[in-house]
Amino acid sequence: MLRQASDNTVVPAQFAAGVASDTDLPQTENVTSLGQTITIKGDLHAGENVIVNGRIEGTVDLPNHGVAVGANGKVDGGIVAKAVTILGSVTGVVTAEERIELRSTSHVEGRLVSTRVAMHDGAHFRGPIDTSRTDTDSRVGPHPARRNDPNSA
Repeated sequence: MLRQASDNTVVPAQFAAGVASDTDLPQTENVTSLGQTITIKGDLHAGENVIVNGRIEGTVDLPNHGVAVGANGKVDGGIVAKAVTILGSVTGVVTAEERIELRSTSHVEGRLVSTRVAMHDGAHFRGPIDTSRTDTDSRVGPHPARRNDPNSA
């Protein structure tokens, strides 16, 4: 679970609750945080949850994990993930197997594809929403990039 810190970044709930360091976190879930000064030009693939407080110009591809875009984060491209929470800005198709959540500070232009979409009061969204199970399944599971990869299970 993710929480918004006082500086508008998104942090794991364990940190927001006062956990001293990542060594105190359970080892079952890894979280990578991209800071405000980081810009990635290209696609991002990861085998863990990702928090974006910087900028990504490309696709974020985490079909088995969660993505959070912090209030200062920006993604110019698509997102494919298990769950997506947006506080910042996203332009492109956002696809989630479980849920897409647009918080009050979010600015999204593109298409949302998920069986569950939550939009908080104040969220800015422009584009279509597709909640059909068929379209979500075809985009996320099994993810097209992983179908021919013998190392993915």
